[in-house]
Amino acid sequence: MSIRIPVRCLRTSSRSLARSKPLAFTNLKNIKLREPIVPTHQNFDVSPDHPLWAFFADGNESTAAFRESEDLDTSSRAWSFPELRRKSFEDLHKIWYLTLKERNILAREHKVASYYSYPKLDTYDDVDNKLKLTQKRIKQVLLERQVANERAQTLTEEQESYLNEFKQNYIEAGEADIISWNEKLIRLQYAFFGIEPQLQDYDLAQDINLTFIKGLDFVADLKVSRHLASNPDSISLPLNGVIEQLPFLLRSTEDAVNEVNALREAGHSVKLDKIDVLPFLRNALEKAIAEEAAEAEEDA
Repeated sequence: MSIRIPVRCLRTSSRSLARSKPLAFTNLKNIKLREPIVPTHQNFDVSPDHPLWAFFADGNESTAAFRESEDLDTSSRAWSFPELRRKSFEDLHKIWYLTLKERNILAREHKVASYYSYPKLDTYDDVDNKLKLTQKRIKQVLLERQVANERAQTLTEEQESYLNEFKQNYIEAGEADIISWNEKLIRLQYAFFGIEPQLQDYDLAQDINLTFIKGLDFVADLKVSRHLASNPDSISLPLNGVIEQLPFLLRSTEDAVNEVNALREAGHSVKLDKIDVLPFLRNALEKAIAEEAAEAEEDA
């Protein structure tokens, strides 16, 4: 059997209990306040590997929210066009992202400095303008290379004349100058035919095409013609298609001549049908890339 207590009784009892506990205030004069905590990153347990440290000039060694204007590198200048044109694609890529990183640091510092009404904000803008100019020039250099590459993909009479002149100069170059001419050949075969300087740079599905075959024919003919000028009986012409041309792209001229002669003696030199040329080149280059990678691991 349950007992029901009237709600009015509960309300009355709660008020009576509240009156039996008088309020008591502490003497405020005896309260001692602690020194305020300065809001810095040192008050927090921040991992030294935290990615946001990349937005600070000194990384996790930074002790201030922003650098003073005197600490900024105001004496430097933007990269010039001649300097950037001599850089490889990889170097331009690194310069671009290092510049972008510094601009991000400056943007954060400018924001914090403006919040504290720092008087010398123009210094941050001046440094950022130099970095921005470098990025604009990198874009211009890349555009120049793209245009030059697109123009070189379509051989014109003027380009054919240039290739013939280059071949003549290459064949007649002295031994003291051949290293320089080989470097020029690397740049030419990439610009005209898309033949990469390094094997690892190839996209075998896209780069091995009819233009590549034309370039392979040009390079092999160029090197074997120079070799025959001083060694007339070392190899007989013409070369038997891509099977005999490819060694002149992958190896030194002397090694390529020996390899071609060995292929002929063993009866392995055959003229491929057109449908088999591209698959053969892709398989041969894939094997050469794997061999080069294996040799690099052994040397390491």
